[in-house]
Amino acid sequence: MQEKRRGFPNWGYVLLGALAFAGFYFVRNMGQKTILKAVLGEPANLINKSMSSARVSPRITSRTGHITSKNFKVEKLGATKDSLSFRFFLDGERADATVRLWMARRPSGEWQIVKSDTVFTE
Repeated sequence: MQEKRRGFPNWGYVLLGALAFAGFYFVRNMGQKTILKAVLGEPANLINKSMSSARVSPRITSRTGHITSKNFKVEKLGATKDSLSFRFFLDGERADATVRLWMARRPSGEWQIVKSDTVFTE
């Protein structure tokens, strides 16, 4: 008589692997956008677009090389919630870049970048 094998069934490993991959994919592709939207609301789309374009900007990548990672920080939300200072950091192969954005909400309700500044460090 054979003893019944106990433990995790094979399909369990497949399911666990699929869940891990789905979690990784979500965090990698949608996590940042979701976090920004939850924290900032409307201006999140403009900020996400700015970060994505900065990663491939020839002006930035000519000094930093290939961008290996990015991070962000909200500086100040205005008392009336119609202005925002936002900073994000890009780590490159040769140098790092810090991009600071000043944003304001126009009377139409649309957010617009009114000023930006980029600082490079080696």
